[in-house]
Amino acid sequence: MDQRTHRPDHHAAPEQEGLHPSPGGQAIVTAWLLSLAFHGLFLGAMLLIVFPFAAAERSADLPVVHAQVVGDVDAAPVAVPTPANLQAGGSPSEGPRFSPDPAAAEIQRVAPKAAETAPDLSVIGIGSASTDAAQLGLALDGGGTGPEFFGVAANAPGARSIVYVVDRSGSMVDTFDRVRAELKRSISALRRSQKFHVIFFNAAQPLENPPMRPVNAIDAHKQQFFNFLDGVSPGGGTKPESAIRRALALEPDILYFLSDGVFDASLVQRLSEWNPQRHTRIYTIAYLDQTGRQLLETIAREHGGEFKFVSEDDLP
Repeated sequence: MDQRTHRPDHHAAPEQEGLHPSPGGQAIVTAWLLSLAFHGLFLGAMLLIVFPFAAAERSADLPVVHAQVVGDVDAAPVAVPTPANLQAGGSPSEGPRFSPDPAAAEIQRVAPKAAETAPDLSVIGIGSASTDAAQLGLALDGGGTGPEFFGVAANAPGARSIVYVVDRSGSMVDTFDRVRAELKRSISALRRSQKFHVIFFNAAQPLENPPMRPVNAIDAHKQQFFNFLDGVSPGGGTKPESAIRRALALEPDILYFLSDGVFDASLVQRLSEWNPQRHTRIYTIAYLDQTGRQLLETIAREHGGEFKFVSEDDLP
């Protein structure tokens, strides 16, 4: 027997193994392909689910506007009159004319005149004049009665700044204590939002309470003035011009002018120069002596205030 025919061929086996891949490699490749296909299908499904429905939800939330054209679309537009046109009267080309009723027209004619004579009062918290509020009849600074000195000017509500110009000449020696008491009473009644200042006059330089300007009527300022007032004494002649000019320079709403004497009549003309717009209302008081009554009445009348003669019967 030829033994070479039965001897196994050790060199043929490797060639056969290289021609046929192993089952393990095919399984790995197939798993990767299936994984990629599955993830692709899953991602596509998610995109189809999320975006179409989200877009549908957003479109459902949007309001639908329905418009309907009424009338002739080719007609000329109607011009709506503005407030400026209504006040000026307008013209046919500016749209429909506004025709107020007779009562409203009368109010419009009266209002400007009231503005010319209305006091220059300030609104609380702003610190500036508000003539418009006075025209509308609004009560300023809490409303109610105004400041009051010897029964004068209680009809001036809304006054925020008050200056007292008080005679301290020698003729006031016997009665000055009563003036001192009335000043304390009047200033004690002022509200905290109001301001006050006091100027005393005789033939010398005016005497003013510190700090030489209007201050808010708080308790501390009131007490400071009362301490100063206790040291004021009368003496000398009667010359109010410098004191009144100084008071008007402070531009108060109300000026009280009290005197028991006679002074130069030229003061009337000077007051017209110092208070030309009548922003300050001047209230005059003839104290226990009517000698200067006519002059004091003229001042009060020309500057929107009142005059009062204070007799012995009027004193407490």
